[in-house]
Amino acid sequence: MLCPNCKQKLDSDVIDEQQLLHCSNCGGTFFEENGINRITVKSAQSLSSDLKTTEFSTEEKQCPKDQSLLRPASGTENIPPDVTLYFCNSCKGIFALPNDLFIFKRAQSAKIDYFKIWRIPLPSIRSVAVLSVFLFISVLSLATYLYWQNQYAYKIEAEDLIKNNYVTVSSRYLFFTFTTDLPLKSKIVFSDKTTGQTIAKIINLEPDTFHQLITSEININNEIYYQIIIFDERGREGRTEMKRLEIN
Repeated sequence: MLCPNCKQKLDSDVIDEQQLLHCSNCGGTFFEENGINRITVKSAQSLSSDLKTTEFSTEEKQCPKDQSLLRPASGTENIPPDVTLYFCNSCKGIFALPNDLFIFKRAQSAKIDYFKIWRIPLPSIRSVAVLSVFLFISVLSLATYLYWQNQYAYKIEAEDLIKNNYVTVSSRYLFFTFTTDLPLKSKIVFSDKTTGQTIAKIINLEPDTFHQLITSEININNEIYYQIIIFDERGREGRTEMKRLEIN
């Protein structure tokens, strides 16, 4: 069977007990019905990193099983607006491009965690007065948090704002991802100690909490160091220390 995106051969695999078809050329993955909902974020990241090219076709895509046209969907209740998934009305399978798959699974995981927290039944409240005090404290705490966040966010070291840093490679491509507690702009500076070359790459031009860079300009066989730089909308910046690049 051929990939709906690049028409290269799909490889059959089983991940997290889910049967799937994966393209190691463009990184696209075709899932059986509901299979995409049952893999982990880590597995999605691994699949998204397994590719040779980042060029994606804008042509209509066909189901690899029955050749029927796949229906694109984006910005629904369950799919983020910057993600497009392709649905087969016949076999109920779903095709996802690598970046879309990873972002979808991260968003899905965050949504599940949210409902796990907020669907916990509240303890019985003995009086309206108790509820009023609770609401007052909550509003006051939120207002205080927003004020101090706005005034002093960048007194916090960049090291404290950056989380979930993950680095992997596929063929000649380097994948560099991390998250931030606040929506921020970001860029990264690579220093090649072997050649003496310095390469600066913009990651996010607009504030976001998820930051991902895919580049083929870094020779991972060399001694590479990097520094992450984050900015808010006012131009205030925070920098990490120079760190040696280590592949996860």
